[in-house]
Formats: sequence, structure tokens, C-alpha cells
Amino acid sequence: MNTTSLVKLAKSLSDPNRLHLLQGIAQSSQQVGCAQLFELVPISQPSMSQHVKALVESGLVESRKEGRCVYLVINPIKLQELESFLQGLKPHS
Repeated sequence: MNTTSLVKLAKSLSDPNRLHLLQGIAQSSQQVGCAQLFELVPISQPSMSQHVKALVESGLVESRKEGRCVYLVINPIKLQELESFLQGLKPHS
């Protein structure tokens, strides 16, 4: 994982609302739609858009637009990259 990608990812995880959104999206067995997002984190629509944009730009979440609604799903590849990076930080015995 390159440094730029890692910085984007870390910034996207630095906000409690985004962490809650990410958890909710990850716990869903299917895509999460607009209405469900506001149930996960009760914030204003502009704030929600900002948080979703940060998660999508980091690559942790993939989005699909259908009409006026956006559907989100976790990107397992990016999640694996993050996990691998964090595992690499463990001290070697």
C-alpha cells in the first residue's frame, strides 16, 4: 500500500461518524441505501454526503448510484490491504 493511499485511508477513519457508517455498512449482508445511512448515523444530508465521499475516495467503500439514491458496500480488497499493512507493524520476534 503506497503512502498516499494510506494517508487517505487513515483520514477517512479519523472521524467517529465515518467509523459508525463503515461499521454499519460492513455489518450489512447487502448494499446499504440512503435511508439506512441516516438510521446508522443521524446527521444532516450535507454532512452525510461529505462522510460518504471520504469513505468512497479512500477506497474502503464502493458506491453505486440508482436514481437519487446511493448504495454502498465495503471494498474487501482495500480492507485486506489495510489489514496487511497493520499486521506488518507487529514487532518481529
